[in-house]
Amino acid sequence: MLNKLSNGWPALAGVVMVALLTLMRSVDPAPVSSLRGSGFDALQRLWPRAMPEAQPVRIIDIDETSLNEVGQWPWPRSTLATLTNELVDLGAAVVAYDIVFPEPDRMSPRRILAAPEVQDALKTASANLDASVLPDNDEAFASAIRGRPVVLAFASSGASITAHPPIKAGFAQTGEDALDAAPRLAGITTNLPLLDAAAAGVGSMNVSLASEGGVARQIPFLLGDGSRLYPSLAAEALRVAQGAETLLVRASPDTKNAIESLVVGDLEIPLSEAGLFYVYYRPDPRDLYVPAAKVLSGKEREALRPLIEGHVVLVGTSAVGLLDVRTSALGETVPGVSVHAQAIEQVLSGAFLTRPEWAAGAEILGVIIIGLGLSTFTGFVKPRNSIVAYAIIAAAILAGTLYAFRSASLLFDATYPLLGITLTFLASIAMKLMVTDKQGRQLRGAFAQYVAPAVLEEIENNPASLKLGGEMRDVTVLFVDIENFTPLSEKLDPVSLVKVVNRLLDAGSKAILAEKGTIDKYIGDAIMAFWNAPIPLEDHQYHAARAAIGIREAVAALNDDPDLHALLTGRGAPRLAVRVGLTSGPACVGNMGSSERFDYSVLGETVNTAARTEATCKNLGFDIAVAGELRGKTDSLAWLYAGSLPMKGKSKAEPVYIIIDDEKHGASPVFQQFRKTYNELIERLDVADSKDIPDTIRILFDELAVQHPALAHYFEKLVKRAGDFALKT
Repeated sequence: MLNKLSNGWPALAGVVMVALLTLMRSVDPAPVSSLRGSGFDALQRLWPRAMPEAQPVRIIDIDETSLNEVGQWPWPRSTLATLTNELVDLGAAVVAYDIVFPEPDRMSPRRILAAPEVQDALKTASANLDASVLPDNDEAFASAIRGRPVVLAFASSGASITAHPPIKAGFAQTGEDALDAAPRLAGITTNLPLLDAAAAGVGSMNVSLASEGGVARQIPFLLGDGSRLYPSLAAEALRVAQGAETLLVRASPDTKNAIESLVVGDLEIPLSEAGLFYVYYRPDPRDLYVPAAKVLSGKEREALRPLIEGHVVLVGTSAVGLLDVRTSALGETVPGVSVHAQAIEQVLSGAFLTRPEWAAGAEILGVIIIGLGLSTFTGFVKPRNSIVAYAIIAAAILAGTLYAFRSASLLFDATYPLLGITLTFLASIAMKLMVTDKQGRQLRGAFAQYVAPAVLEEIENNPASLKLGGEMRDVTVLFVDIENFTPLSEKLDPVSLVKVVNRLLDAGSKAILAEKGTIDKYIGDAIMAFWNAPIPLEDHQYHAARAAIGIREAVAALNDDPDLHALLTGRGAPRLAVRVGLTSGPACVGNMGSSERFDYSVLGETVNTAARTEATCKNLGFDIAVAGELRGKTDSLAWLYAGSLPMKGKSKAEPVYIIIDDEKHGASPVFQQFRKTYNELIERLDVADSKDIPDTIRILFDELAVQHPALAHYFEKLVKRAGDFALKT
């Protein structure tokens, strides 16, 4: 239950983070939209638009060279009239000015003559000139564009509307009403009425920058004022070039104010619901540019004709001082006119970028589903597995986004899903680590003193393997007790006794932990330990028997310690000795105690049998005894069968074995022969009364005791209880 509750914390952290992310995406603050735009830019930088096959688009560039040759800007409108005439004569399909002419040309001769200071000078000179007979540059420009395929521009600057630009195109619409779908006009800057009236088309030169962090990613192909729609400069240029009279707005048949596309003549242009067009850039196409001065010179008409004839011609400026520069999705600084030119190229080549209207909803839903799934998954697996899952999901999102763009020119936002699952994953994994760390401290506090460091590490790494609350396990239980404790306590003062006992318990504990045992408790001068819990351990009986051998060796080392030896002999105390009993069988392991204080312990008949086996060592006259059948690798140790002995509480006698030494000793030919001789002697102990045992058998046991002095006392006890056990070889 505790583990299940702890697994829920990462999921809860994920739910909170997903909720915050969903709210953030719904509000869509500038940093989020800017990040999304940067993601779209990255796609274009990986795969910019390919070089189109001879698309009829050209830019007449008022560049630095042209300004040096023709003069500073603004040029007289008469010069622009000449430029227009040259372009029309060279066969331009349409001439679109990416420039607004809101004020009269102050360089016009008529305006110069009408200036008060000029009139005063003429009066002083007694000259009488009528300004109306002089040419007007604005009229000259209007005359040059009148009846010609020329499109002028207007700009929406963000202030309140003071004038409406004329609408040259007719509008038709299918589907639901979409008048309020397009961006609203605000602060219109229009041309002189004389010029607008003469133009074949008027369109917006605006590029969507405010919502795109200063990057020209989209062009509003349609704008509105709530009652009418207005076309963009590019849309008007395409309409006039095809000789079309009407623009057809295709809107959603089911949703109000949701534009789907704009039909211009024979061209259908997919747009967003708000009438925006995504520009798909290629590196700034310098091949599109023709210096305006070259056209005005009139000296290279034949060379220029193939570049102009039948082309959509845009007039704009790349001169830095005129400040008409934009940042493209490729990160280049380009003239504003280039953005419109690239958009027209896209339309003519059919290379569109589209972002499905359902994409934003799908991205939010994806973050919700994946975020909740990943955070839940994180709660139930190891951190490294959740990291792998996160990496796979992130790679799949990125790969899907790249594939959609590369194969179908679809724009899906990878930044929000990646940011979303990253933050959700980090929140979940942080909560997981916090909970795991808390559990680790609890587990370490509960087990650090009782299990080996390797076992403790495994518990911390696999807390699910620790089932708290009690479960049945096959375990091996070991009891170790100090022999002759009463004489020892009588000879030593309390301080020295505690010191000796602590050293014995410390040595025994280290031997148990070295074999991956769990120390249950210290009972006075005794230790209770068990194996195969809380972590499963293969051949646990073998490890317990090895621990018993280790305890024996540790006690021998203590007896050889000079300081301890001096203490014991100086007080007339006996040498240190222990008895170790162990057995294997089913038992209940888990937390035992009250709700406020509990210990991880083991209960059952196996525990009782192990305790009685330790007590049996005294009757056997040997220090290590195993009750029950030998299992697995335990059989490889050096052991002897001590008989089937009755145990308190047991209806049948238990087979008991004594452990002589480790497997190396057990595999030696000398011991194998020794055990064979021992078993033969055991078979001859077939009388009920030990007093009737022949002297020859006693002599043979004495000879075996010479080979193994440690068994001398055991053999003495064995002969005395000859009739008390069932023989077994």
